[in-house]
Amino acid sequence: MPRPVKWSRDLHAIRERAERSRTETWSRSDLEHLFTISRPSAQSLIKAIGGVTVVGGTHFVERAALLKFLEEMSRANSVEEALRTRLGAAEPPPRPKPLRVTLPADLRNAMLPDLPANITLEPGRLEIRAETAVALLESLVTLAAVMGNDLDRFQQAVEPPRASVADADLQALLSGMRDKASASH
Repeated sequence: MPRPVKWSRDLHAIRERAERSRTETWSRSDLEHLFTISRPSAQSLIKAIGGVTVVGGTHFVERAALLKFLEEMSRANSVEEALRTRLGAAEPPPRPKPLRVTLPADLRNAMLPDLPANITLEPGRLEIRAETAVALLESLVTLAAVMGNDLDRFQQAVEPPRASVADADLQALLSGMRDKASASH
C-alpha cells in the first residue's frame, strides 16, 4: 500500500494560500513551507508539478503550474494515485550544463591595456565580439577582472566626458551673468 500524502487533507487550504500569494516562482523551500513537508518531499513535488526552471542551480516552478497542479489534485478521486501517476510520467528536472572555459593565466593582475582585441570600450559603449558562448564567457570574466583591478581607467574609458567649468564658453556665460548681477545692485 502506497504511503499516504499527508498534505492531501489540507489541499484546499494550500490551494487558497497559493492563490492569494504574490509569489510568481516557487522554490523547493517555498513549497516546503506551503505544504509543510520535508526537503525530499518538496523535491519530488517539484518534479510532479512540472514546468521546472533552473536558475543558479535552484529549481523553481511557475505559479501557474503550481495552481494547475493543485487544481488537478483537488479534482482527483485519490490524491495519492494522481500524484503517483504524475511522478511516473514526469520528466527529470533540467540540469544546468556547465561551460568549460579557458581563462588567461594571470587575471589577478589584468589591467585595461591587457584587454583582448575583441573587447572594445568607448564612452557610453562596450562591445564584445565572440564566435561562441564559451569565448563570450571568457571575455566577460576577463572584463570583470580588469574592472576590479583597474576601475579608474575603465571608468575613464567608458564614461562620457563631463563638461568642465573651465570650458571657455561656460566661463564667458558665467562672467556675463556676474556682470549683470553686479550692475543691478
